[in-house]
Amino acid sequence: MELLEKIKEMILPLVEQHDCYLDDMEYVKEQNEMYLRIYIEKNEGYLDMDTCVAVSEAISEKLDETDPIKDEYYLEVSSPGIEKPLKTFEQVEKSVGSYVYAKFKNPIAGLDEVEGYLKTIDGTNLEFEYLVKNIKKRVNVDYSNIQFIRLAVKF
Repeated sequence: MELLEKIKEMILPLVEQHDCYLDDMEYVKEQNEMYLRIYIEKNEGYLDMDTCVAVSEAISEKLDETDPIKDEYYLEVSSPGIEKPLKTFEQVEKSVGSYVYAKFKNPIAGLDEVEGYLKTIDGTNLEFEYLVKNIKKRVNVDYSNIQFIRLAVKF
């Protein structure tokens, strides 16, 4: 079993006990240091600092007890952030109604990318609403044509 899958299996009940869900995980090397990053979100509402600390402490205790990573590493538990990448179709589905940025593999209606609202999903077809000179436009894109998509901040 892959390391991250093994860790996920161990920590999932701890995350769920705090009314959260596991958004993503990564084990990466940065400047000669190893980091285990665990990104969580609240099932309802926003992730607050107290919940994040409680989940972090529970995970840290479990990892110390089971010791799945033999080398030294830093544990970071946080929200994925305001402009989080949407890495799975399920995450995209949960983001209907949100303001997003999407880059396409192949241009659609002369667009390589779009920043606007993800209005609807019908099967694998995503409908975006965006502005051009204050005029609302819509474009439909199949999920298979999405190279990258993330939440975005509207200015």
